[in-house]
Amino acid sequence: MAVAIIVFFTDISDIKLRLHWSVTWITAGVLIGGFTFFVGIICCLYYKNHWTSCFDFGLFSQMFYYMKETGQPLITCERDGLLSHFAVHFSPIYYLLLPIYMLIPDPRTLLVMQALIVASGVIPLMLICKNHKLTEPACCEFAVIYTLYPCFAGGCFTYIHENNFLAPLVLWFMYFCEKGKTIPKIIFAILLLLVKEDAAVYVAVISIYFLFTDKNYKSNLLILIFSIIYFLTVTHFLAKYGDGVMTGRYNNYIYDGSNSLITMIWAILKNPVYVLNQSFTEEKIIFILQMLLPLGFMPFITKNPKRFILIIPFLLINLMTNYQWQYNIGFQYGFGSGALLIYLAVVNCSEMKYPKLLLCSVCCSVVIFFGLYYHRSDYFKSYDEATEQREIIDEALSLIPDNASVISSTFFLPNLSQRDEIYELERTKQTAEYYVLDLRYQTEEYSEWDYIGNGFEIVYYEEGVVGVFKISVNIYS
Repeated sequence: MAVAIIVFFTDISDIKLRLHWSVTWITAGVLIGGFTFFVGIICCLYYKNHWTSCFDFGLFSQMFYYMKETGQPLITCERDGLLSHFAVHFSPIYYLLLPIYMLIPDPRTLLVMQALIVASGVIPLMLICKNHKLTEPACCEFAVIYTLYPCFAGGCFTYIHENNFLAPLVLWFMYFCEKGKTIPKIIFAILLLLVKEDAAVYVAVISIYFLFTDKNYKSNLLILIFSIIYFLTVTHFLAKYGDGVMTGRYNNYIYDGSNSLITMIWAILKNPVYVLNQSFTEEKIIFILQMLLPLGFMPFITKNPKRFILIIPFLLINLMTNYQWQYNIGFQYGFGSGALLIYLAVVNCSEMKYPKLLLCSVCCSVVIFFGLYYHRSDYFKSYDEATEQREIIDEALSLIPDNASVISSTFFLPNLSQRDEIYELERTKQTAEYYVLDLRYQTEEYSEWDYIGNGFEIVYYEEGVVGVFKISVNIYS
């Protein structure tokens, strides 16, 4: 913040930086590659060191194994039994990654691809910047802001999730809406809807925004109607055949215990002051600052009230809920709303007479990003220091047959996920042939002494590191 203030009050009027258009795209390419490398490599090191957990990485790793083998998004470790992930969240967008995964069928492929997917949002952002006639230096500055936007890296560090697709797809949809290209606009609207059932919120809000700002009423209205019908249809099928919509994340508005979205909407309309009370708690104000400081609060610096329509997902998805992870930049719930905030910053910046504010935003982005994530570079050293322990764990896990059913501690589960049947030890009620215990930390949920001498064979045991036990044939006889 101090750096931004210094920049703001520094005279930079004599600096006239002119860049060739190619520099913008070279900068974008370097930033995409840098983000993918930094985030992808660190996530892979976590995986290799056995520190990625069942939620969310282990379950998606097993899902892609099933998709490769059967074409279906099946998982056993998500709800402690075999089911389709689409019974929890309807996310056919994952099939876009399946061809790449089939070429390189390794969980680390997913870790690198999720970083690349998020970073690729720089491309539509640059096109939007040019569409608003920003200078080449300004385009480069926004590329830096996007790449260093804290919730993007934070979401990736909790590993692959369908929400990762939101950032680039929202920006592509916005770009084609601006250009008035109907076919691409429809294609990206559909792709957005395929991310997740609640992605319909983004499609609907963007369509409403362009209904007020664009002359192409027909296509925007049709997309809006389709997104509403799609949302109602998918949520109906989730309620009837799946786990239902996660309305519990908004139980602060559902006062009658019905889990009904109608009750939630009615509560909001009846008492908007209560919405403000729920949306601006101390923790959420910190989240708001983390989302807006890297943008210099530019999304709100406008005289055009129509643009505040695009703030709705930020309010609805991140601030109104009492589900703590949705207003935490370290989780995957900021990709869509973050992309819209960056879009608003671009549009508002194109009308401003204070170019120093953009440079201040770049400074804030750099300081906040490195303040939050620079320490992760220490993991290269930690990875090297954990070599002996990692080799012990690798040896232990290698003794488990690929076709065996397994119950595993959460941090070992992703590394054992390429199989038909695996469950998370901390949550399961199932039984399996092999039990794998993470002994690197103490927990009240399990102990090796629950297995040693209690009808289990010791396959591998290293005190304070790992225990692998095989169920005896006659344990239940």
